[in-house]
Amino acid sequence: MFHPAGTAEIVRSHQKDDYYLSFFRSSVADVIQSIAGPLRWLQWRRELDVLSDIGYFLLTTFGGYQTVGEEYVNVIMVDGSRRRLPSKLRRGMMIGLQVFTPYLLHLALDKLERRLQSGEPLPVSMTGPQREKLLQLIPALRHAVTLVHRTHLSLFYIQGIFYHLAKRFTGVHYVRYMAKKDNYSLTHPFRLLGYLSLAQLAVSMGLQFYSAWKTSDTNQDSSLDVDGGMTLDDSAALHPSLKCSLCLGPRRCSTLTVCGHLFCWDCIHQWCQQKAECPLCREQFPPHRLVPLQNYDPS
Repeated sequence: MFHPAGTAEIVRSHQKDDYYLSFFRSSVADVIQSIAGPLRWLQWRRELDVLSDIGYFLLTTFGGYQTVGEEYVNVIMVDGSRRRLPSKLRRGMMIGLQVFTPYLLHLALDKLERRLQSGEPLPVSMTGPQREKLLQLIPALRHAVTLVHRTHLSLFYIQGIFYHLAKRFTGVHYVRYMAKKDNYSLTHPFRLLGYLSLAQLAVSMGLQFYSAWKTSDTNQDSSLDVDGGMTLDDSAALHPSLKCSLCLGPRRCSTLTVCGHLFCWDCIHQWCQQKAECPLCREQFPPHRLVPLQNYDPS
């Protein structure tokens, strides 16, 4: 009656859950924007996404129920024995690892980068050159996180067991019920995709290491100041036409929407990740229609 869930079922389950998680996040974002405005939403967007994910999994996985995606493909979450449901402690650990780990890692790297750039003291005393080297390593650390995720996803396509790292660490598996026997013709394309992904990842890493080795001497002198030398005190007396309507500060890397409004590139890009429309006039447009304006901002 029960069989190990196939790769296709697990992928479809997570795709369905991702769809409803995105819908839940969007609904929470709409409520917060209507109450506190778009600026507050931009400031707390990551935290609100985390709360939305926690709410979804508390109502389903932690409560002992199937998620929408699991119910859609008739799979059940089990422990390593594949005979019992995971304990509440195991489910809680899995949810915490899946939701909080990416957020806390991103938060820690951002905070460390800001401290190194501003010269604030660190828990460990470091010299100036050491701080500079650590600052240069932060982008590599972010890239390493992406590489770990891509490698794990490739292993999932090959093995067909753990879709998330959190499930691998907690030993959570899936079994299916009322399903046909495993079909090699369905799993073979996923295994081929996994091997191709690993090969592409290896080639990509090799090219990046080679490029970094070739340009290591020239990158130190190629940094540009994108802030334009403005301070927070300058923004108070700034002309309204030079302010961003989202962050209310001096507009940096001015970006034009299809309706003719101007915003900071970071502000409007983050906005479009949630709602592909202008924050002012609500005209809808795809994110790739944003136009960064070169040499437009006053120096």
